[in-house]
Amino acid sequence: MGLTARNIITYIILAVVIDQVARIIYSLGLHKTIFTHHPGICRALPGIENGSEDIVTSSNGLAFISSGALKMLEPDQGILGQVFLFDFNHPDLDPINIQIIGIDKAAWIPIGMDIWESGPKDNPKLSLYVVNKQPDSIGIEVFDFSYKNKVPTLTHQRRIHHKNIWSPNDVVLVDENRFYTTNDAYLPQPFNILEVVFRLSSGSVAYYDGHDARIVAKGLKLSNGVNLSPNKKLLYAASSLGQELFIYRVQSDGSLEQAKVIPLATIPDNIDVDKDDGSLWIGCGFATHHFFNQCGKVTGVGQVLNIQLDKELNPTIREVFADDTGMIRLSSVACRYGNAMLIGTVVDKAAYCEGITY
Repeated sequence: MGLTARNIITYIILAVVIDQVARIIYSLGLHKTIFTHHPGICRALPGIENGSEDIVTSSNGLAFISSGALKMLEPDQGILGQVFLFDFNHPDLDPINIQIIGIDKAAWIPIGMDIWESGPKDNPKLSLYVVNKQPDSIGIEVFDFSYKNKVPTLTHQRRIHHKNIWSPNDVVLVDENRFYTTNDAYLPQPFNILEVVFRLSSGSVAYYDGHDARIVAKGLKLSNGVNLSPNKKLLYAASSLGQELFIYRVQSDGSLEQAKVIPLATIPDNIDVDKDDGSLWIGCGFATHHFFNQCGKVTGVGQVLNIQLDKELNPTIREVFADDTGMIRLSSVACRYGNAMLIGTVVDKAAYCEGITY
């Protein structure tokens, strides 16, 4: 008996459904096994409990840690948006909760950040650019930092908001007026969960030239961390659900030309560029199912990759940290300074490692 048109359509639909289900199950990472190893002596930092989603470090070793992303999962628990200060030069001291002036801590959710330095190298002026994920205040918040009388303070200067910066996740500065930022989704909350479930390539990169913003890259599956090479000729962007690292060549007008896509077989989040050798340090989520378990209060894992690129952008990838002991959960960033490293997480505490030889 021959196949009818209805049979053919049914089989096609069934095949598509099976393919999508298989892809979702595979992307959850249920088949993966993690083996704990540390690059040195590592410990959790006290005082940070609601996330340490991004970390940026000044040239003199002051690390800024964004906290409060847990509010996106638990909006009614009174969680405050905070930024902590950690001094790599005095790692025995606990992180300090920075005093924030000009913005309501209850009305913002700080995640991705970048830092701009100006003035003398021994005492630079620091400005912090912070992605605000609060639904009614989405944009890039700009602060000036001061550390008078051993009291760290961030004073709000302005908010940058634009129609093409609709769902920012991370930001990287070209200079004090220009930057790139990733839009992790296209649909507004809570509908953007559909983009996750169906693994849509709806993430993008936007370029802000100081006056206007435009989309300069598309096609990323949940675009996340973003950074520039030391000479600012290459831009790196993390495609979290695609489990890939996108590399673009930066053009003179700010536009991007895709140069390479590197599969990572893990979920990349924020990207830190090593100030010494230009290599990439990436905090990773390891497997998608750990994120969903985390929402249910089940312990996730931590993972950090270091990526060295040659002149042809061929990568040498090394897993430098992995932990499933519960020390940290769902790592999102790794920031190296000298022979030490800070590791941040999406909605959990942060960790400090010393004695790193990589």
